Amino acid sequence: MDDDDLQISDSEEARASITRLIKAIEGWATKESQKSEFELTAFGAALGSGIIAFHQLTSKDCRDSRNLIGAISRAKQHLEKEYKKFDNDIDKMHIKFAQEMEELDLKIIRDRKEFKHYLVSLIYAEEYNKLRRSVTNIFETLESKSNYEDGSD
Repeated sequence: MDDDDLQISDSEEARASITRLIKAIEGWATKESQKSEFELTAFGAALGSGIIAFHQLTSKDCRDSRNLIGAISRAKQHLEKEYKKFDNDIDKMHIKFAQEMEELDLKIIRDRKEFKHYLVSLIYAEEYNKLRRSVTNIFETLESKSNYEDGSD
């Protein structure tokens, strides 16, 4: 192979294709971030799935993709809000169940339906916490890269 031969992955065309892909992802993320709360949670789950390697985006890509960062920020804020809601529910139920446990002298809790709600809230709180941490990591990576000036971009 001659020195004149281009590396396909380093070609101008490959870089242009990557730029188009990032713009498509940015468009998708922007649309997803404007949907209902349940769909915003699903968007957070899609982001957190790792199917898109956000850590591979360059600082320049991040600076040029402010709408992508904004969309991820909206998902992050939604997940934080939902996590706090479930976490607060759990705190309230802990107090209630602690009082009931005292009243019942460590017997079975009377309101099984409410206890089931407590268990479901625990599961959701953990799931939202996992998604919140994952999307926060993506957001912080992109936000940091967008503020980083690197001469090699």
